[in-house]
Amino acid sequence: MKKSIFGFTAILAAVVLSGCGSTSNVSSANTKANMSESGMTIAANKTYLRDWTARSLGGEARPDWLAPAFLGDFSAYKAKFGLGDEYVVKVSTATGADVRGAQMRTDINYARMVAKELQQSVNNYAAERSRTGAIDKATCDAIEEVTQAQSSAEITGHEKRTEFYHIVDEEDAATGKMTRKVVLYQVYVIPAQTWARTTATYLKKVLGDLPEEQTVDEKFVSGLVGQMMEDARHPTVMTQKQKEQELEYSGKMLQAQVDLEPQKQKDAAQQALVKIVEDGKTERTKTVANAKTEQVKSLAEAQTMAALTGNPAVSSAATVTPADKDWLEAQNLAMSLLF
Repeated sequence: MKKSIFGFTAILAAVVLSGCGSTSNVSSANTKANMSESGMTIAANKTYLRDWTARSLGGEARPDWLAPAFLGDFSAYKAKFGLGDEYVVKVSTATGADVRGAQMRTDINYARMVAKELQQSVNNYAAERSRTGAIDKATCDAIEEVTQAQSSAEITGHEKRTEFYHIVDEEDAATGKMTRKVVLYQVYVIPAQTWARTTATYLKKVLGDLPEEQTVDEKFVSGLVGQMMEDARHPTVMTQKQKEQELEYSGKMLQAQVDLEPQKQKDAAQQALVKIVEDGKTERTKTVANAKTEQVKSLAEAQTMAALTGNPAVSSAATVTPADKDWLEAQNLAMSLLF
């Protein structure tokens, strides 16, 4: 594969060149009450919204575009700021003790978030091609193994266009202790040609790191690049229920891997993901995946099953690692404020 990767340079280059007020006391539950492993009900923390961007100037606490963008729907944002379909839009979130701290975390989280989205796009395509016989299972597993190692992406040229924050007090349900937190949302606007370069750079790393014995042809690469660009231009829009499910499943994946060494993290993630796939099955799962969970031998195989569910909450959770702890905290807090 190291030798043949250069044969794909023309395909990747072609994609790039184608350009293809008063203080609020509104409160809400940070996370829904849930059941612990022992069956006991765990009370949810409460959040109290105290301040937000431009509040003193009469700014809205929840701009019309913010909640849809959080779910992956950027149509309202594009309409408000006059952006055409040729632009890719992304939103990154993080928390901090103050606005500056949240800004620093959000900047760091963005490259990780982009890598995760590219990973999901590659894995979903590879899983589907494996299902149809276009590539063999070993190659599909190898692709998913390699993408696990890509923890960040090249984001040169991604413009941070909009920033919005919420300042909240979070009340611990067990102790009653109040903690001040800032939730920051950063919206990035990326021209299609710039996003194509991001895609090409990521994909060259993935294909270049495949084992020598695993090969994919130019038709596969061309189709993969096209699908990655399509996924970016028209991202999956989740319903509120699906987003809640994504965060629930992501929490389970994170909890399964916490404080474990790398290999044990993979084993724990595999076991947790198999349970999530079973729980998140759709009608498509029953007819397409049709896999026996007890036969899953690796995290890569479990991720293939997750991709074939057709459930975006499951696919998203499949790539969660301990590095996503800050992201998940911010997502849960934002969920409590926006809905």
